Amino acid sequence: MGSTKTPNQNFYQLLIKPWQWLLDALFPRVCLGCGKYGSWCCVACFSSLKFPRQLYCPSCNEISALGEFCEQCRTNKNLAGVWVTQAYGNPLVRKLIHSLKYDYVKELAITLGKILSANLTAFNLPPTWHQIPRENWYLTPIPLALNRLKSRNYNQAELLAQEVQKSCGLKISLALERLYSTKPQSKLQIEERLKNVNGVFGLKKDAVIVGKVFILVDDVYTSGATMEECAKILKLAGAQEVWGLVVAKG
Repeated sequence: MGSTKTPNQNFYQLLIKPWQWLLDALFPRVCLGCGKYGSWCCVACFSSLKFPRQLYCPSCNEISALGEFCEQCRTNKNLAGVWVTQAYGNPLVRKLIHSLKYDYVKELAITLGKILSANLTAFNLPPTWHQIPRENWYLTPIPLALNRLKSRNYNQAELLAQEVQKSCGLKISLALERLYSTKPQSKLQIEERLKNVNGVFGLKKDAVIVGKVFILVDDVYTSGATMEECAKILKLAGAQEVWGLVVAKG
């Protein structure tokens, strides 16, 4: 069969190739793990990543069947649990996340999305036996502060959710919105983080919440204050359950 591309598409491909070659020459992709040219994370370095063999309570790291909070840690929690894929202490993982967030390397969302998807597949998440059918589970990226969204021009959590959607087929719901900007959570103590995000998030007017399960997507889970605040909003609006999905736990 012949090519299905239109003349305009063929012209675009011819036009973009020289520019892509120039960009690759000026800003070559270098593996953040070993320094090898060609990609931001080479096959060997990606293969070296250690994925969890079991799921754990996000607070105390006690083994739990679904990555849910254990009985001692679940008090006053709106989050059911958090699915953590990597340790933030891994230098490569830290570099990948940092470059996506602060060095504007959007391509790294593909690599990090593969890391998230691999973990979901390995543990059959969301569980097929769950009382809520898979079609009612939604990936929901944590909204980015407005000032950072303007400067970065993208929300890394939303990019990650899009990559997971491609691999796992889950739908995306942009139900949450950020009502105003706050100080970066990374610069605050735990008690300050809770106050910093209190009342920051809200629901979009057209959001459908009742009876659904939401998977909050973000790059790093540290104190859990941001994710817990988002879960609170969704639960108050009638969400059946709220889970978290992150690349790494800090």
